[in-house]
Amino acid sequence: MSSTKQDSYIAIVDCNNFYASCERVFNPKLNNKPVVVLSNNDGCVIARSQEVKDLGIPMGIPIFKIRHLVEIHDIQIFSSNFSLYGDISNRIMSIIRSDNADIEVYSIDEAFVNINSRYTDPIKYATKLRNRIYQWTGIPVSIGIGKTKTLAKVANHLSKRGVGKNNVCLIDSNNDQDLLQKVKVHDIWGIGRRKQKFLKINGIYNAYHLKQANPEWIQKHMTIISRHTVDELNGRKKIELEREFITKKSISTSRSFSKMISDLNTLRNAVSSHASRSAEKLRSQNSYVNSIGVYLCTNRFRTDLPQYRRYISVQLPIALNDTSGIINAALEGLYAIYRSGYEYKKCGVILNDLVQSNEVQQSLFHNRRDKDERISSSIDQINQVFGSDTIRYAVQGENESWSIKREKLSPSYTTNWNEFLTLKI
Repeated sequence: MSSTKQDSYIAIVDCNNFYASCERVFNPKLNNKPVVVLSNNDGCVIARSQEVKDLGIPMGIPIFKIRHLVEIHDIQIFSSNFSLYGDISNRIMSIIRSDNADIEVYSIDEAFVNINSRYTDPIKYATKLRNRIYQWTGIPVSIGIGKTKTLAKVANHLSKRGVGKNNVCLIDSNNDQDLLQKVKVHDIWGIGRRKQKFLKINGIYNAYHLKQANPEWIQKHMTIISRHTVDELNGRKKIELEREFITKKSISTSRSFSKMISDLNTLRNAVSSHASRSAEKLRSQNSYVNSIGVYLCTNRFRTDLPQYRRYISVQLPIALNDTSGIINAALEGLYAIYRSGYEYKKCGVILNDLVQSNEVQQSLFHNRRDKDERISSSIDQINQVFGSDTIRYAVQGENESWSIKREKLSPSYTTNWNEFLTLKI
């Protein structure tokens, strides 16, 4: 049993230019065209197609700084459509699980997979998985394979640069020297650019150099994590897959407004919406909240306007996870900190002191809690089927005039019945 585990491979499945690829799935006219996706309020570039990367446009640059490039190269701009990206991500993770349940979802577009020992040819397995994901979702992926998570990440870095075949790259004892020499030390997972200066001063320029370094010397002059990186480059597993769902210790929902807001009614709509979204996240991890934080702030960059920032924590008499109770507590906090005469730029709701359902202290004086929880659960189920905010509380308002600016938002092709693609015959 132990030998099988030792000989097993780890793969990382990484979606290529994920947000841009999601936009292309439902709009084939975007293929081979430069595409960028913007951050909240359409401010900065947070995703780029390969064509945009080839133009030298960096991640995080404000869109107004590259308007001339947008016009010259006809760059297609999209607001972030996280409901679409999240849904496609869930579909991809389900495809991976259908073949191999032993996975760690590392981010919205990445997952580690402990390749089952029944797959004797890891490259064949990865190629088949890659083809299936593309066939069923239209999203291209690159896959790196190694005996450890670090080697898999290095292999994935190479696969995106054409090393290997069909965007699949395997690093093992037969080719590790040649392949590791191709990877600069700052591109190694767990190293980054901050540590590269020290390593280069000591003659360590690439992944193969780091593999040959003395682990004890690395730990003495850097950290134990860096030593683990050296061990992993040598095929010794130090970083295991995180197979269990990690429960968040706090949940925060906040958003900058598309325009300055001063009236209490609009702020009440915004805080209620943030509280409702936080409550959904809370129930998704089967948790309850004991205290709720609410904050308001003006625009600190507008020095010509009066400044005001305030945070308050509302302690709950009993732990809650129903939307109505959480909204009421959040509004209690809003009313306590709101001051007229200010132009507000942002507000937020933070759920603190979270506990799991089996740790909740029961109370004889709050017999409505079960009913409120059943109502919230029913609303969650309806919204999951028919789209976010199909049912919402009246205090959230009919429209989100306060919401972020998303002028280039694509339709919610997979999460909203009214925006599904229709074929005309």
